[in-house]
Amino acid sequence: MEKSKIIVTGATGSIGLAAVKSLLSKDLPVIMACRNIRKADSQRDSLIKEFPHSEIDVLELDLNSLASIRTFVEEIKNQGFKVDKLLNNAGIICRDFTVNDDGFETTLAVNYLGPLYLSKLMIPLMDDGFNIVNTVSVTRGVSKLDEHFFDLDKKRFSQLGTYGKAKYALFLSSLTLSEKIKNGSVNLTDPGVVDSNMISMHRWFDPLADVLFRPFCKSPEKGAIPAVNALLYKSTDNGQQSTDLLQRNVKLFSGNKSKIVPQKYYDEAIRDWLWKEAQLKLKTNN
Repeated sequence: MEKSKIIVTGATGSIGLAAVKSLLSKDLPVIMACRNIRKADSQRDSLIKEFPHSEIDVLELDLNSLASIRTFVEEIKNQGFKVDKLLNNAGIICRDFTVNDDGFETTLAVNYLGPLYLSKLMIPLMDDGFNIVNTVSVTRGVSKLDEHFFDLDKKRFSQLGTYGKAKYALFLSSLTLSEKIKNGSVNLTDPGVVDSNMISMHRWFDPLADVLFRPFCKSPEKGAIPAVNALLYKSTDNGQQSTDLLQRNVKLFSGNKSKIVPQKYYDEAIRDWLWKEAQLKLKTNN
């Protein structure tokens, strides 16, 4: 019987690659969804040497492009792949304000709109009892969203601030997505602060931060632990979702622990507005 595959976006990055290795070590088949195919193919060759009996597919995916996301999903369909798990791991912290071909600011596109769009397109193709895991950030505790969130305003852009808002938007919309699905689940993973290229700000103080800050960061392997735990988590409701989020085991995984998302996040007044605006921009149904 063919095993269902696990999609990992950003699979060539530090946390993504660590998650892929962990899954392969458990004899689970993986689809590496990556923007840089040459790099992904090279890593796949190395992974096959490390895990000789592993099943690894590589497909191109750029979360900064809605067209690329649609092409990726079509390829999944055309290949006839069975998929039951999706790890939205890919992320970016942009130094500068840029707008992509779809008319979205790049940080918002890659960290929020892209993963949301991919999830919505993949759900009809996934096995019953599927599990979508979205990667969020410790910055949710200080990030606030308002009606200007989607504005293409360079003056409102900041490297870490915009990233934090995008990740918080994904956090809130993950709860809404979980309300709307009936045959699967949505969980969240927070890797913490990990020693990866993501923490390089491309600023003059990077060398100083490498000395004073980077040694205290988690390793990619530790950062991947909650993601893998979230992927392998089986909800007690077996995908038969209640309309009450608190009864649906929507969990936030961090380190080796997990907890039900606190009620205060469900009560965010902007959550419904955020979802509706995102669907309008993505031209998808609620």
